[in-house]
Amino acid sequence: MLKGSQEPLAQLNYLTMFVKAYLVASTLIAVAAAQVNPTCFQGTPTSARPATDCTPFVDEFCDSIELINVRVNDSITRCFELPNENVCDLRAYNGFLSDATPSAANCKTVMTSAIAKCELGGSGQVFPTGYTFTVDVNHAKCGTLHTGS
Repeated sequence: MLKGSQEPLAQLNYLTMFVKAYLVASTLIAVAAAQVNPTCFQGTPTSARPATDCTPFVDEFCDSIELINVRVNDSITRCFELPNENVCDLRAYNGFLSDATPSAANCKTVMTSAIAKCELGGSGQVFPTGYTFTVDVNHAKCGTLHTGS
C-alpha cells in the first residue's frame, strides 16, 4: 500500500504509460494505413461506376468476415445490389501460407482507400499481411455470374 503522497505519483505513472501506449498504437495504425496503395481497375466509358456507391457496405462486410477462418487461396465474397442496377462485389482473399481470419480494420482501410482513389474500384493489402481486399462495381444482379464491366 502506498503512503498518501505516493499514491498520486503512482496514478500519474499509470497515466503516462497509458498515453505512451496510445501514441504507439496510433502511430502503428497510421503507418499501416499509409502503406495502402490500391491497384485500380481499368475500364471503358460504359463501365459501372462510381466505386463510392459501395461505401455504405464496407463496414457491414468487413465486420461480418472478421471471425471467419478462411483457407489458403480461398476468399469470402459478398454482392450488394445498388438502386441503379449495378452491384458492389466485396472480396477478401487469403494469400497467407496458412488458414487465417481477415482483419476487419485492414479490410476497412484497404476498401476505403480503393473507393477514394479508384473510380471503378480496386484492390490492395495492408502490408505485411497476406489478405487482398477488393471493391468491384459491376453492371449485374447479385446471384448471376458476372465479371468486371
